Amino acid sequence: MTLASIYTLLAGTNIPVSYSSVPMDEATAKPYICYSEDSRNNFAADGIVFYSQKVISVKLYTETRDETTEAKVETALKDVFWTKAVDFLDDQKIYEITYEIEV
Repeated sequence: MTLASIYTLLAGTNIPVSYSSVPMDEATAKPYICYSEDSRNNFAADGIVFYSQKVISVKLYTETRDETTEAKVETALKDVFWTKAVDFLDDQKIYEITYEIEV
């Protein structure tokens, strides 16, 4: 799965999506989604990388917890295994819901 295909999945939620950071004009409109490739998990065989998986973080930012909005993201990610973590960013007064996937 490519970063472009991940964008396509997330764009289907009708929530603004950007790679790595949110453009300043969209930062005030919530909810919004940022995604980025955080690292790679490599499987080695005979001293070389046999297979490599991207570790992608998909971050949903909302002013309040909203199960409907979270369900849109989870439905978009239905064909990949994901884990979910929720944080409240005190300095910005927003929720950051992080979905980590490997593709």
